[in-house]
Amino acid sequence: MTFVFPRAVLEQHTAFLGKTGSGKTSTAKLAVEQILTANPAARVCVLDPIKSDWWGMTSSADGQRPGLPFYILGGPRGHVPLHDSAGKAIGELVATGDLPLSIIDMADFNAGGLQKFFNDFAPALMKRMRRVVYLVIEEAHEFAPKERAGIGAENLAIHNAKKLATAGRSKGIRLMVVTQRTQALHNAVLGSCDTMIAHRLTAPADQDPVKKWLKANVDKVTFERVSSSLASLKTGTGWICSGEAQVADMVQFPKISSFDNSATPTDGDAELQVKTAAVDRNRLRAIIGDAVRLAEENDVPRLRAEIARLESQLGAAAGAGPEVIAAARQEGFERARREASADLAARIGHLGMEFQAALHELEGRFITSLSTIRIEVVDTFAQKTDMPASPVSPARGSPPAQKPQTPNATGNLPGPQQRVLNSLATWAKMGHDAPANAQVAWLAGYSPTSSSYANPRSGLKTAGLIDYPRPDCLTITPAGRAAANPIKLTGSLLDFVLGNLGGPESRILGAIAAHYPKSIPNAKAAEGAQYSATSSSYANPRSALRTKDLITYPEKDHVRAADWLFAS
Repeated sequence: MTFVFPRAVLEQHTAFLGKTGSGKTSTAKLAVEQILTANPAARVCVLDPIKSDWWGMTSSADGQRPGLPFYILGGPRGHVPLHDSAGKAIGELVATGDLPLSIIDMADFNAGGLQKFFNDFAPALMKRMRRVVYLVIEEAHEFAPKERAGIGAENLAIHNAKKLATAGRSKGIRLMVVTQRTQALHNAVLGSCDTMIAHRLTAPADQDPVKKWLKANVDKVTFERVSSSLASLKTGTGWICSGEAQVADMVQFPKISSFDNSATPTDGDAELQVKTAAVDRNRLRAIIGDAVRLAEENDVPRLRAEIARLESQLGAAAGAGPEVIAAARQEGFERARREASADLAARIGHLGMEFQAALHELEGRFITSLSTIRIEVVDTFAQKTDMPASPVSPARGSPPAQKPQTPNATGNLPGPQQRVLNSLATWAKMGHDAPANAQVAWLAGYSPTSSSYANPRSGLKTAGLIDYPRPDCLTITPAGRAAANPIKLTGSLLDFVLGNLGGPESRILGAIAAHYPKSIPNAKAAEGAQYSATSSSYANPRSALRTKDLITYPEKDHVRAADWLFAS
C-alpha cells in the first residue's frame, strides 16, 4: 500500500531531520507532491538557500517529461535572475497568491545575502498573508542558527524565523523545515513543529534535540523505540512522530515522482539532460516587476553587454556638441545620486532593525544577570548566618545590629522580583491576602515550579518585602506594598494564563475550564481538546497542568479547573 501522509500532519508545522544522504529532502518533496495531488490549487513556496536542491520538482522522475509548474527564481536553473534586495517584493507576491508555486534559489547570493533577503521576505509574508501557504525552508539552520556566525543581519534573521514558527500558523503559514544539522537549528523553531520526521542521525549532538522533542511529545515506550534506532535507519526510512495526529510509526517512504536532483551524487553519475515544466517567462517578469528589474541591474554579463552597446552609441555620437555631452553627464550624476540615496536608506533600515533585535536579546540577558547576582548575595549571607556564634562578647557601646535595607518604590528591583511583587500586590488588591504560589507565579508570567519564579521570590523574602504565613502561601509586607505596582488586568485571569501556556496545555485547560465549577470526565476533557483520552498527547499535558496547580482531580477519572483562575 502506498504511504500517504496523514492530513493532520500536513496541516501543522513539520520538521524533516536527518544526516546528509538519509533521504530527508526527498521525504519533504514527497509531502509537497502529495499536497499538490490532493489539492492542485494549493500554494507552496520553497526557500532553497545553498545547493539548488529543489529545481528537480519541475521534471518527471526520469527527467524526460515536464513535472510540477514551479516558478524558479534565481540559481543556475532560474527562470529569472534574483537579487538579495528583492525579498520584500517576493514575500508580498507569495503572500497574496500571485506566485502560487515558487522555488526561491539563493545559491548565487553573496555572503550575508541570504539573511538580507529573508529579513525582507519574512515580515512581508506575515503582513500580507492570505489563506494558506506551505513554506518549505531547506537548510533551516542557515536561517535560524542556534549559534551565531556573525554574518550579515543574523540576529534579525533568527528573530524573523522564530516569528514565522511561533505566529505564522495563525496567519495560514504551514512550515516544513528541513535540516541535516539538528544541533545547529534554533530550539524555538524545532519546538514549534507539531510533527517530527526523523531519518538517520549518527552524531549524538544531532540526536539530542530529537530526543528532547520526543520526551515532550510521545510516551516512554515510543521514545525508547525511536531513539535506539536513529543511528541505524536505512536511507529513505524514517520515524514520523506527531502528537497532533497521534502517529508514531517507522516508514519506508516511497520514491518521489519528480526528478531527484538532491540525491547524493556518485562517481558513476553521468550528465543528464533534464526536461522541465514550461514557464511563461514574460508573464513571470510581469508578475515580479521591480524584483526582476533589480536583479537584472545587478546581472554582470547583462551589464557588460549593455556597456558595450552604450559605448557603440557613444562612438556614433562622437560629433555631438558640448551642450549634449554636458546634459548627458549631468543626467548620469543625478541617476547615480538617486541610486546611492536609495541604497543608503535601505542599508540604514536594515541596520536599525538588526540593532533593535540585538537590543531586545541584550535586555533579556541583562535582566537575567541581575537576578543571578541578587541570588548569589542572598546565598552567601545565608551561609554566614549559619556559622556558630563567636564566644567573644561584644564591646560595650557597640551600635545595635542594623536590619537589611529594603528597596523603595523607585523601581530599583530586578525585573523578575518586581513582577512577582506586583503580582502579589494585585492579589491583595482583589482581597486575597495570602494567595498560593501558583496564583502569584502565573499572574507574574512564570510557572510556579520554575527557578525563574523561585529565585526572585527568595530574594523578596530576604529583602523583607514578602513573607510566608503558611506553607505554599505568600503575603506582602508594608514595605512590599510601597515598592509594588499592582497589575492592571485587561481580561480574566483564565485568559491571562491560557495566553502563557503552550499549545496542548492551553487547549486542554480551556476545554476543562469551559465547564467550571463542575468537574468533568477525562474523556470529555480530551474530546473538547481534540485528543484521545488514552493517548500520551492528552495525559502528559494534563499531568503538567496538575503539577502547575491549574487543575485538580476531585474524584477518580475527573478533572476540574482550579478555583483561583476565576477570582475577581
